[in-house]
Amino acid sequence: MLRAEALGVHLFVLTGGAHRDSALALLAEVWNKCGTVLGMTEPVERTGVAMQPQGGWEPFLGATATRTAGLLAARKRPGTGVRQAALRREHDVLCLSVMLAPPPEEGLGWRDLDAQWSTVLPAGNVLEGQPRGRGVLGVARLYLARLAEPGVRPTPEPDRPLVAAVRARTPADPAAPDGWPYGGVTVSQGFAVWEASAARDARPERRLVVVAAHDHDRELTAWTWTTRAHGLPPLGRYLLHAARLRYQLRVWSAAGSAGRLRDAADTAVTELLEQTTAPHGPGREADLLWATRALVGLQARERGLVDRSTRSREMARTVEIAAANLAALSGPLPGDSPSGPFVDDRALAEWFGRRLDDEATYLEAALRRCEQVGAFADQLLQRARQRRQETVNLGLTGAVGAVLMSLTAIQALQYTVPLPGPVKPAVVTVLGALALLVSLVVLRAVSPERRWTAVLVRFGAAAVGASLAWVTVSAAGGGLGAGWTWTGAAAGAIAGLAAAGAAARRGGRE
Repeated sequence: MLRAEALGVHLFVLTGGAHRDSALALLAEVWNKCGTVLGMTEPVERTGVAMQPQGGWEPFLGATATRTAGLLAARKRPGTGVRQAALRREHDVLCLSVMLAPPPEEGLGWRDLDAQWSTVLPAGNVLEGQPRGRGVLGVARLYLARLAEPGVRPTPEPDRPLVAAVRARTPADPAAPDGWPYGGVTVSQGFAVWEASAARDARPERRLVVVAAHDHDRELTAWTWTTRAHGLPPLGRYLLHAARLRYQLRVWSAAGSAGRLRDAADTAVTELLEQTTAPHGPGREADLLWATRALVGLQARERGLVDRSTRSREMARTVEIAAANLAALSGPLPGDSPSGPFVDDRALAEWFGRRLDDEATYLEAALRRCEQVGAFADQLLQRARQRRQETVNLGLTGAVGAVLMSLTAIQALQYTVPLPGPVKPAVVTVLGALALLVSLVVLRAVSPERRWTAVLVRFGAAAVGASLAWVTVSAAGGGLGAGWTWTGAAAGAIAGLAAAGAAARRGGRE
């Protein structure tokens, strides 16, 4: 039924992004294993390239990575049959392609060849959550064969013997659905194609079976392995864009639900509106503080919305390009079949594109809501702060004016305050400490959300308490000594700190 069984592999790796270095290290490891494990130790003649990329792997690392396109390196195993590997570049992607097509006398089938390749890159080893595989777009295993009977075209109809043979010989993915052999299609080149991959949309590895007619070896090679110009074949290009599509789906899924981001932003908007329900904004100091915190929280959510919405738009554009390339490379859907790998890829691209467009639209609406509510709330808070500062300034001006009026009257009436000599410096210190404390209280009232203003007020209160204690000790008798003066000052400072702390707690409860 089947002859000339072969295994083709395409491994796609990104040359940019945060995981570029680890992905390229993986690619270099796999390339070297093609020589040490699979025996590909000789260059391929008439390709114009060596067994290693010119200049090594360093040109693909860093910000100055080269943009060389086309075939970069090729290697083969000596002997009969075809065991070759090719390294190509397609824009921002490196593609490692491998062909294992042993001669018939070796008696190796798909399962044997699949086991050989798995010693180089086990299925799912780096693609299922491991850090060094995050820059890998995907892997495709192609199980290739031709019909043993001449003059017969391969047809994937479920009641044909070919389907039973394909099902029995294919090393399908363990997570593949049971009905995968009945989802085959015939492509325009005349090949029968099945997909034996896992059913998950974000699957990083794909397994395709391609069966050609008895005498279509050259056409099969050109469609799946390489072209006359040693370029990536049509099926390889198609799988590259399909891998890019599913890679974007994995990135999008790992980013989490955008709905939670919108809900968090809406919660922040609601909280801010509740804190600014008064016509002129919050009035009390505690309300002003809570409203300020709510505004800061909303601004943080706004930055998250900006990042996610712009990334959604970029991803939507990438998916749109991938979908257009998939349609161009696959052409009309084979026989209007409702199943098969090509139908599945197009359906995923269409759904994912709509989903990203909807997500970006909702995110932009939430972002606009945050911007407008945030700007309005900021104006209210600024007005509230200004009114509060004006009130405090008015009170401070009255207090300072009263003090200045008293001092001016004392000087004009030539009144001499009867203070003992040792008390005078203490009184001067008290007046200076009081002036400092008043200014610090004003600063605290203007910036209630700053913790350091509360610390400064407590230090000012301690200074007032210490200077008042100095006045008391000096008035009681200047001959008590410096020890009593320092002890009294310390006790007064502690009392001042305690009074400031009690006032702060009372103000917080109110």
